[in-house]
Formats: sequence, C-alpha cells, structure tokens
Amino acid sequence: MLTESQISQYRSEGFLLLDDVFDADDIAALRREVTDLYATEHPGRIFEEDGTTVRGIHGCHTTGALFSRLVRLPQLLCAAEALLESKVHVFQCKVNAKQALRGEVWQWHQDYSVWGNKDGMPEPRAVNVAVLLDDATEHNGPLLVVPGSHRNGEIAPWHPETAGTSQWEADLSSKLKFALDAEQMAKVTADSEIRSVVGRAGSLLFFDPCIAHGSGANMSPTSRTMAFVSYNSVDNELRDVPHPRPEFVASRDYRPLELVDGGLIA
Repeated sequence: MLTESQISQYRSEGFLLLDDVFDADDIAALRREVTDLYATEHPGRIFEEDGTTVRGIHGCHTTGALFSRLVRLPQLLCAAEALLESKVHVFQCKVNAKQALRGEVWQWHQDYSVWGNKDGMPEPRAVNVAVLLDDATEHNGPLLVVPGSHRNGEIAPWHPETAGTSQWEADLSSKLKFALDAEQMAKVTADSEIRSVVGRAGSLLFFDPCIAHGSGANMSPTSRTMAFVSYNSVDNELRDVPHPRPEFVASRDYRPLELVDGGLIA
C-alpha cells in the first residue's frame, strides 16, 4: 500500500516513481509476453511511421495472460484504489515500445484532453500506472513530465474538428492532433521545470491524466519499453460519444477489478 507521504507527493507533483517493485524474473516474463504480442496480428498493434516498427500494443490485458494478472496485482490495483478512493476498472492497458534507434516522439500532451472529449470521460478520476520493462535513461527517450501541471485541469481548449474524427489511430501516432504547442508549454513550465523519469527496470510509475507529459525519440541502442495500465473509477462511466474508440483503446467494461492471489508468476 502507498504511504500517506507517497499519496501526498502524487497529489502535489502529479506523479510518483517507486523503485524496484518487480524483480528480474517478473520483468523477464513480461518481456517475453511483449515479444509474443509484437509478433501477433491484432487491431490494437500500432506501428511507427516506417510501417514496420511496433510503436504500441493496446488491449494487452485481454490478449496476454500475464497482463491479465498484472492489472489485478495489489502493487497496482490497491494503489490505484487508494489514489482514486474508489473501486476501479481497466480503461486502457497498453505497451509503449520506444524501440532502440527507431522509437519516435510522443509530443507534449495531456491524456485527459482526449479521454474527456473523445471517450466521454466525465472527470479525470483516473490514474496511469506504468511498469518499466527496461531501464529508462536520459538517452533512450524517457518520459518527460512537468510537475504540478495537473492541478489546473485541461491546458488546451479542444478543437471540435478533432473531436469528431473516427480515425482513432491518429491519437496514437507521433503527430498528435491534440499536442500542446510552444506557447502553452511556455506557460506550463513558467513555474515548474521539465523532469525526466529515469529508473531501473521493475520500477513502478504513477501519473495523473492531466499532467503535461511527452517523450523524445530514442537515440540509443537500447529500447525503453513501458507497460501502462490506466485505471478509471467505476463511478466515472464514460458518456456516449459520436465515434467511440475501440474497446481495446477505451474500455466501457465497468466491472470492478478483484485482486488475484500470489504474484505475477502464479
């Protein structure tokens, strides 16, 4: 369980990194499953602009046995319930690949900007939980965050011409229609400095859906893979929207998750 100090840090800064939560055997097992998912044809498998390098895999908890357990482990689930003060369901479960020398940028953005407008999420009563499957260094495209930028909610107004599109793949490409521009980022960083989230494989990262974040291209010969679970409060059911994104991108299964017995490798 998270301590009161850790919860307070998360609420203040919008993110929290815990080192060495999973051991080497757990991480090796998850990496093997990710490799299998890379090679499996699935509509939730997204590629970089070259058309061959995997950028991400979505809906992993429905296609991978270990990911199905991962989302129900106490290290993630109990922490998410504590942060949201609610039972939760899996809104998204994905892998961001960021492969060596080929992983492209994620432009500056806020997750809730899309979730609220495209998926009909009423409030940002959600939390992202990421497992580092590789060491994240300053050189392999680490996640960048602006501490405290979550406190004022949405930074950028939503553009109606973007909200109505049914091309959900564009929401996950290296050219985001909902990216924050230079002027917006200048305001966001006026009272806070950009921080890179670096850590060892096996670390666990929590971050708020309203925090400004992004990542640069991977210029190193090592990959920076992260497994993400986005939990939503079961009391925060999505509204109807004109063009709902696929279930593996924005789940409307609101059944509360129950803990599994044992660890990741049962």
